[in-house]
Amino acid sequence: MTMPAHIPTWRHARYDMPVSQQLARYDELAAKHASARARIELVTRGIYDPVRHGADDRPPLTVAEHIELLALAECIARTVRHPANVHHALMAGVTWAAIARIVDSDELTVRRDYQRWADDQYDLNRQDPGLGMTADEHAAATARASEGV
Repeated sequence: MTMPAHIPTWRHARYDMPVSQQLARYDELAAKHASARARIELVTRGIYDPVRHGADDRPPLTVAEHIELLALAECIARTVRHPANVHHALMAGVTWAAIARIVDSDELTVRRDYQRWADDQYDLNRQDPGLGMTADEHAAATARASEGV
């Protein structure tokens, strides 16, 4: 899979490459940005030494690269913060209180977000029976979301 020259939105990052490639590209851009900022700081302080710090030029990120960095960050966050992770945690026995604490939220919000995700999964299954949640799985998820409320 080839990497596009620049990624204009998080959706493009999501569909153009796997998360491992997104992370690698994000690391590359973040390192370039940090290196350019470090050189500027050393020059500003008057302590830049080409022998010690390297004589090569470290240009700042372009506008397109800043946009790509933001898009990748958003895509990576949405990928690793996927609602299915809450579902799997619940199925493993993690409590709503623990999930809310871990994601720095309150139980009601976490439950509501989970219910929305389950509803979307059920809608997906009705459109394509091979995907999403079946009616029984959706009913179980809905019961789980309202359990103890």
